[in-house]
This record gives sequence, C-alpha cells and structure tokens, in this order.
Amino acid sequence: MSTVATAAPASAVASASRRPHLTASKRRQYAAAYVLVLPFFLVFLAMIIVPLVYAGYLSFFKKQLIGGESFAGFDNYVRALTDPLFLGGVGRMVLFLLIQVPIMLALSLFLALALDSGLMKLAKFSRLAIFVPYAVPAVVAALMWGYLYGPDFGPFAQITRAMGLGPPPFFTEDFMLFSIMNIVNWEFIGYNMI
Repeated sequence: MSTVATAAPASAVASASRRPHLTASKRRQYAAAYVLVLPFFLVFLAMIIVPLVYAGYLSFFKKQLIGGESFAGFDNYVRALTDPLFLGGVGRMVLFLLIQVPIMLALSLFLALALDSGLMKLAKFSRLAIFVPYAVPAVVAALMWGYLYGPDFGPFAQITRAMGLGPPPFFTEDFMLFSIMNIVNWEFIGYNMI
C-alpha cells in the first residue's frame, strides 16, 4: 500500500521535470507575437463581434412611429420565418449555393489541374488571364456586366437583334439568378484556381 502512495508523487515529479521551461528569449518571442496579433483582435472585436451582438440585441425590439421602441421578444423572428418573401429569398440563396458553388469549384479545379499538368501552352498568360477578374473591383465588374447584359446597347442584345431575335432575357425574373451566378463565377474562379 505504501508503494502505491510513493509511486504517484514520483510520477508527478518526473512529468514536472520533463516539462520544458521557457527561457527569457522564448517569453519575449511569445510576448511580441501577442502584441503583434493584438491589433487584429481589437479590430475584429470592434468591427465584427460588437456589431453582431448589438444587431442581435436590436432584433428583439420593435420601433413604432407612435410609442417609440418597445420590446418585441421573438415576434420579429416569428414574423420573418413566416413571411413568404423572406422564405423565397432564403430559397433563392440555397438554390444559388447548390448550383453556383459546385460549378465554380469544378471549373476552378479543372483549370488548376490543366495549368499544373504542364501540357497547356501559354500557362503563365492563361493563369494571369483567369486570375485578373478577381482583381477587378466589384463596382467596376457590376458596371461592366450591366453594360454587357444591357437589353438596349449591350453587345449580347445587339448580336441577338442582328439575328432577328429579341433582347436576351438576362434581367428577367426567371434568369436574373443565373446572370448573377455567371458574374460570381467569372470573378472568383481565378481566386479558387490559385
């Protein structure tokens, strides 16, 4: 019985002696790392976490023209989750996710493998040409695609008119989601390829 009692403290001493002690230079390195990472965490806390918490807090209140703000509890959530327009929007986003993301990832993987195989001619030029749309600012991309898709002066509309057809239905309710998917694929395939 006494051997068991003496064995436990001996193993604790052995494990404590195996634990490496931090030298002064290691402590300075760790302190410098924490100091250098601290600004990121402060900005992340101030710009992401605090606004999310505040928005969550505000979601429990109702603002009325007469009477000001009043506590609504979960009424706002119930109203949103029973609103057909909100649910339709969520459904469109799920459709976007299920169609656009696999297409984008498959094309990105195909292009990455094609460039990596070494069989492709002008690989450096192709890599740059595929990646450049990611560098285009979103506002410029929106203006550019708005012009390309335009039903009056866009090149696609001019081509279909020259063929005796009406303007393409890029901006109609049925095709708008697919037009947006095309723009997102154009912009992010290069990033995912890299």
